[in-house]
Amino acid sequence: MRRRSILLAVTAALGVVAATAVVAPAAPTVAADDLAEVQEAHFAVIDEIARWDARTPHPRLGAIEGDPVAGTIDIGWAGFVPTEVRAIADAAAAQGIRVSFVPQESSEQELLEIAYGLAASMPVEGAFAIGLGADELSVELPTRAVAEAVGSEHIELEGEVLDVIDEAEQAAAELGAAVTVEETDTAPVNAADTQLRAGAALDAAQAANLSAGRSNDSSVLSGGMRVQTQWPNGAWVGCTSGFTGFFGHRPLIVTAAHCSDYADGRAVRNSAGTRIGTMDLVAELNDGARAYDLGVIAGSYDARTLPRIYTNETATVNITREQTTWPPAGYRLCSSGQITGWKCDLTAGEAYVTCYGTSRGSECMHVQIVRSSGASAFCLGDSGGPVVSMPTSQGAIAVGIVSGLKSRVSVRCSPEGLIAPISQLMSTVHGLQLHTTNRP
Repeated sequence: MRRRSILLAVTAALGVVAATAVVAPAAPTVAADDLAEVQEAHFAVIDEIARWDARTPHPRLGAIEGDPVAGTIDIGWAGFVPTEVRAIADAAAAQGIRVSFVPQESSEQELLEIAYGLAASMPVEGAFAIGLGADELSVELPTRAVAEAVGSEHIELEGEVLDVIDEAEQAAAELGAAVTVEETDTAPVNAADTQLRAGAALDAAQAANLSAGRSNDSSVLSGGMRVQTQWPNGAWVGCTSGFTGFFGHRPLIVTAAHCSDYADGRAVRNSAGTRIGTMDLVAELNDGARAYDLGVIAGSYDARTLPRIYTNETATVNITREQTTWPPAGYRLCSSGQITGWKCDLTAGEAYVTCYGTSRGSECMHVQIVRSSGASAFCLGDSGGPVVSMPTSQGAIAVGIVSGLKSRVSVRCSPEGLIAPISQLMSTVHGLQLHTTNRP
């Protein structure tokens, strides 16, 4: 792996400032059965702080990472920590959760603006990714071999590409942040499945790859269903449905924008071949200044939605609520996809602006990496599937939907996956609500 530093990391200003913390009682050892409840308590604290920050004229929230076993949350913060935010941390301390505020020069929103600008200005339409860290942007360019393996144009580190990166470097430096460039042996690809010819059903070999998901519902809609979307050439692309909800009086299912090739109006059917709806809201979510890999399948008005996701053909998990802020790093998550099935071996990582290569050029969007402790985070066909918190006895929190994977030469599966947080949907399409057990 070859690494080229574009800007030396900020040292003196950051190195001499110690993190501030709210002292909490010593956290007890968390048993596996209690981990889901502990994580929900942490999410509630993080959501409250993030919502407070989002209401301010200049958000100062930085990178967030938690350890539910140790009972700690480290929250990056640019500038003075307001009294109201410290009061939230004080209340968390009474629950045995120690919240530390880690000084940063730049907020995640400021770094995100630079990352989006860099992605939009890149002169080569190839797949690449930009990681958002604490006062750092990491530009990850796939090697030629990997780029060719995933069908993407290779991005050479020269000429106009260097000019774009240099501009990002200057913008980051004004915030006290660094930009680095790294040539990697992975490339981001979306996790939609192989196209099927018009009118075709899955053949035996393709059907053998399906290990989970509901197959033939048409009038009662849930998450975790096997679905297929028709592209302009008549082919059908396999994905998994995410979460149910409603917009006005219209029932819907959340899925990934790339499942419809980033366009509204595409027909969607279940894996038995029955029409269940039409892709919608992709333009609102994917064509703006900040693109998200989210869209919805708009069902018929007489369709019924249920607040649940399927984990296989018959078993379900209730959805209790949605996460209203960006998923923090360090927490365990679960997912349901028609290829990888139901599993709870994912750990949330850092935020990214990821550019997927398409026949028309790059599609760049704000996602988050998750890493599997097993063989695969996601495989092709899992796209759009639900990603949730570890379920409690009441159910699970809707966290995001499957967006893609960081692929090496083999593009079918990867232990590193990419998700589109559900909070992006809720903050962009006002009035849209998920169907949860708390919102029947």
